[in-house]
Amino acid sequence: MNVIVRGKNVSVPSTLRNAAQRKLGRLERVARDASRAEVDFSEERNPRIRQRHRCAVVVHRPHELLAAHAAAPDPEAALDLVVDKLRHQAAHHKDR
Repeated sequence: MNVIVRGKNVSVPSTLRNAAQRKLGRLERVARDASRAEVDFSEERNPRIRQRHRCAVVVHRPHELLAAHAAAPDPEAALDLVVDKLRHQAAHHKDR
């Protein structure tokens, strides 16, 4: 699966980029026909928001898309939440 990692008004360090590729690579166990995944990281600038790091992922499969987003205090935690949501969606579509 081709994983594209982008940052919206935020720089994405190589450790986070590698973590995204590794964790979305594990998603292939459930969604084998996925061709690519787009990962977008962003950060809210408001100091009152505790869960300021956002992660949104779109996985492209034939004839359907799997999409999820989450927010957390740090970007890797947001990525973990999104991967859990996508794994649940992929398992649901596989059972259908």
